[in-house]
Amino acid sequence: MAPWQHSSLGGFVNRQSWLARCLNLVVLPLVIPLGLASLARAERVVAPKLLPEGTLGYVRIADTQDLVAKFKETATGRMFQDENIAPLVKQLYGSVEEQFKQIEDRVGLPLSELLKIPQGEVCVAVVPMGEGMPGILLLVDVKDKILSVNKLFEKGEALLVENGGTKTSEVISDVKVNIYAGQGGTNVIQFEKDGTVVICSSKDLVKPLLAAWNGNSEEKSLADNVKFNSIMSRCSGSKDERPQITWYVDPVEIARKVLANGSGSLALAFFKPLGLDGVKGAGGSITMGAGEFDGVTHFHLLLDNPRGGVVELLAMGSGDTTPEAWMPNDVTTYMTINWRFEDMYKNGGKLWDSLQGEGDFKNVVKSRLSDNLGLDVETEIVPALDGRITYAQWVQKPIVVNSQVNIVGVKLKDAKVFQTSVLEKLIAKAPPDTIEKKAFGGVAYWAVKTQPPPEGRELPAGFRLPTPAFAIIGDYLVGSDSTAALQHCITATSDATRGLAGDLEYKLIAGKIKRQVGGDAPGMVTFSRPEEALRFMYELARADTTKKGLENAAENNPFLKNVNKALNDNPLPSFSVLAKYFAPGGGMMVSDETGIHYMTFTLKRKQ
Repeated sequence: MAPWQHSSLGGFVNRQSWLARCLNLVVLPLVIPLGLASLARAERVVAPKLLPEGTLGYVRIADTQDLVAKFKETATGRMFQDENIAPLVKQLYGSVEEQFKQIEDRVGLPLSELLKIPQGEVCVAVVPMGEGMPGILLLVDVKDKILSVNKLFEKGEALLVENGGTKTSEVISDVKVNIYAGQGGTNVIQFEKDGTVVICSSKDLVKPLLAAWNGNSEEKSLADNVKFNSIMSRCSGSKDERPQITWYVDPVEIARKVLANGSGSLALAFFKPLGLDGVKGAGGSITMGAGEFDGVTHFHLLLDNPRGGVVELLAMGSGDTTPEAWMPNDVTTYMTINWRFEDMYKNGGKLWDSLQGEGDFKNVVKSRLSDNLGLDVETEIVPALDGRITYAQWVQKPIVVNSQVNIVGVKLKDAKVFQTSVLEKLIAKAPPDTIEKKAFGGVAYWAVKTQPPPEGRELPAGFRLPTPAFAIIGDYLVGSDSTAALQHCITATSDATRGLAGDLEYKLIAGKIKRQVGGDAPGMVTFSRPEEALRFMYELARADTTKKGLENAAENNPFLKNVNKALNDNPLPSFSVLAKYFAPGGGMMVSDETGIHYMTFTLKRKQ
């Protein structure tokens, strides 16, 4: 006999079947609605499908819990969790909590509970209100934190009544809506639905929002907006890694709404002649922990095509972006951009004359620039520029507050002609004894004499006196606010191993850029070393002048006193502990038929 055929076992099975039927009859009617409600909550329509098609702007966190989890995977998040730095972070956070306690009674919740309220999507939007001023809309998924939210509103209501305000309620589309009215006539509307708290500036926003929420709206949503979709399609990231944060704005429509009445209407009249109506929108995204990338950001400016007016002045071209021979390999940031100077100058003049009258642009340039410089800007300066500008930052030792210096280079069509025909004429126009010609490494340069502080006043401790200088290096006019930085650039030209172009980290980033959409011919390229930027902050934090300054400031500031104590209780670990989390990054900008797209990224350091 099979085991399941045994009489006692069969009785047991029968009893179990009876129990199961009872559960089906009693429990399932309770469980199923709860399960469906939970499912409905999880599948709430996302903000872009709730907001009206003409939404003027928004910032959205897709899921706060995912955002927090992804941040912990980033270089900064992992560094904060390192056993060598976590105690300092914990104590600093404790200092913030301690300060928050001063207002905790008025808020109604401790800081730790307040930060736990967002549980899913968070979105703040600016939405149209007919012909009137735009409205504000805030959606926050709180899920099971609704009790904490109620405590906040209870405190808010008490404060409102205390200041002469009132609270009323009414039902709209089967949802209880609270209307808070202040003495100044301003209203705040609030309701809760499906674990989401909504706060807005007008009751007129509630009904269409709930209609879209319930699937009863016949109106189009922001998700149907062509401009919004065009921008988001360029900023959406990879298929497997969606952005945690997105944003969108329609600046021209916002201006039209805000400036529609009164004197603002005059400003609107200039939009078309200036070509500002060609700016269709802008948006972007932030994605953390995207595969091999620590973080990726996108920005897209959607432009009309063909472009005109002010938009036409964005004359970015494409060309060589290889670091110049004079660019040192230890710069912290590097950016080079191809720019069509002559096109920008010509289009700018055409636009100016369309507003001020034929020939006015030439007259203004002559009277305000050419006559003062002793050179014709249009025929001598603009044609001499070859269309590439490079900018970099370098840290000058010893470390002080302003150790980070700037380096700028402008490419010239003919460096020798520029020096004799332009540069020397400009130097001759300078006040006597303000510019001194010197030489370094076989290269002539000009040092600008910096006036020391007046007698009786000293340069603050921990600051360096800027020492501006400029030179023609190769086919570039290079300038810096530090003579040491300029000399460092000259040195790089004599040794290819000291140049950024041959740096392995730069080559790695340049290779990643080429694999992006438009990366084969970008108009601008950037390169950064977060590790070196962190080193600067690290050395600055450890400097005696910084410590002394913090101690002095902490005497009369409770928060800084706690910060100072935290740093004393938890000395910073060696720099290598922090540096191991950070990898280089880069970015690029391209101009295409849809507009201008800019993206940056940092790589993920393998542990």
